Amino acid sequence: MNLLGSSLSVAALAGLLASSTLAPTPAPRAAETYTVDNTHSAVVFHTRHLGISEAYGRFNTIADKSQVVLDADPAKSSILLVIDAQSVDTNAPDRDKHLRSGDFFNTKEFPEIVFESQKIKAADKGWEVTGDLSFHGVTKSVTAKAQPVGRGEMRGDQLAGFAAEFTIQLGDFGVEFVKQNPTALGPEVHLTVSLECKRK
Repeated sequence: MNLLGSSLSVAALAGLLASSTLAPTPAPRAAETYTVDNTHSAVVFHTRHLGISEAYGRFNTIADKSQVVLDADPAKSSILLVIDAQSVDTNAPDRDKHLRSGDFFNTKEFPEIVFESQKIKAADKGWEVTGDLSFHGVTKSVTAKAQPVGRGEMRGDQLAGFAAEFTIQLGDFGVEFVKQNPTALGPEVHLTVSLECKRK
C-alpha cells in the first residue's frame, strides 16, 4: 500500500491540523507510539470500471490495534494498519455485498486486511514504506510513498497526521473474478491512506 497514501483526499485532515486550536509540536527525538483515530482517518480506493470510468470506495473501520511508532530515525519507525474488510463501502449495498463475497474479499474467511511495515526510509519530503500486505489470504510485499501532514496538540493530546498511496494488482492476491472478467474491474486498485494518530 502507499501506506501513509492512495487516491484519498487529506484536505480535511490538513485543515484540522492547521487550525488555530492546534499548537505545533516538534518531531520526536525518541520513539513514540501513536494509536490511530478511526473517526478522523480513512482508507479510500479506486479502480477502473468497464474500462470507462473510475469506481471509488472506502473502508469505514480501522481496527483499534493499528498503531504508528515514530522515531527521529525513520528506520526505527513502524506502521501496523489493520482494516475491517467487512466495512467496505461503495455507496451501493448490492455491490458492497458482492465485494464481501468469495468473488472478491471473502470477508467471512478473511475478515481483516493487514499492512505491517518491514522497512521505512527517508525519501523526497516523506518516507518510502515497504511492508507486508495480507489480503484475501495472500501476503505480498508492497511499497508506498508516505508523507507527514502535520503534528500538534489538541486538548492535551499529541496528534500526528500522515498520508500514503500505493497500487496493487487484485490478481496477485488471488481475486479470480478480475481474471475471469477482465473488462469488468481493475485489474489495478489504487489506495490512499490518511491517518490521524494520537500519542499514547
